[in-house]
Amino acid sequence: MKKNLRAIAAITAALGLAASLAACSSDGAGDAGAADEQDVTVQVGILSREQPEIEFLAKHLKEEGITLEFKSFDDNIALNRATAEGSLDANFFQNATYLKAQNESTGQNLQAYGDWLQTSAVQFVSSKYDSIDALPDGASIGIANDQANRARELQLLESNGLIELKAGVELPSTLDITANPKNIKWVEVDPRSRVGAFPDLDAMTAPAITVYLMEDPSVNALAEETPEVYETYGGVLWVVAEGTTDLPWLDTAIEFMQSDTYKDWLADHYKNIKKTPQAS
Repeated sequence: MKKNLRAIAAITAALGLAASLAACSSDGAGDAGAADEQDVTVQVGILSREQPEIEFLAKHLKEEGITLEFKSFDDNIALNRATAEGSLDANFFQNATYLKAQNESTGQNLQAYGDWLQTSAVQFVSSKYDSIDALPDGASIGIANDQANRARELQLLESNGLIELKAGVELPSTLDITANPKNIKWVEVDPRSRVGAFPDLDAMTAPAITVYLMEDPSVNALAEETPEVYETYGGVLWVVAEGTTDLPWLDTAIEFMQSDTYKDWLADHYKNIKKTPQAS
């Protein structure tokens, strides 16, 4: 009888151990499944002018299990460097022409991820004069000091009769000006610093969003790119390190930024200053 009781106890203990092991195994599988469902967290870099839309995007992505964290830079070159070195997963501030010029000048190999998503026209503005004809001889005009933006801005001035440029030059500089009837004095400034330089200038070129954010009612738009021109130049796109492919979080972000919900919000928030490809 005692032997039978000992046998039964042994069997019961064995069954208990097996059940315990099965429970542990089940708990482990559950933890792994939970880990697979945890939020994805990504770090992106922007300029302050893109902060409202990135915050709007982040709210949507949170609902998709994606935590979008961002860092605002005031230096384009540092922003691209951080992306190339991997401290950022992506950045959102530049167009394809600027990206190409920066890759060539820095030796970096950043690449676009997806098509451009939004843009604004370049304007020629002044708070001292109300027309190009009113600009005095020897007027000081501010233009960007980087290759891509400077070329685009000079081409705007040429299309409005202020200067003439050498034909066939893809990215013209002030050295390619062949006619300057008003003897313009060129002041090349960093695109992030042009607002601070504006009071000392007779006029300047700048993206419409920069002018809009100045909130200065004294500023007159003397000229602006046509939709055909700024559509050709394209606009802001996502940029990632060389060789980066298949980013589900970024695919989700781009899909949302191409939706009517995002386009309508962008048009309303910026009073149609920022435009999407389909809405341009």
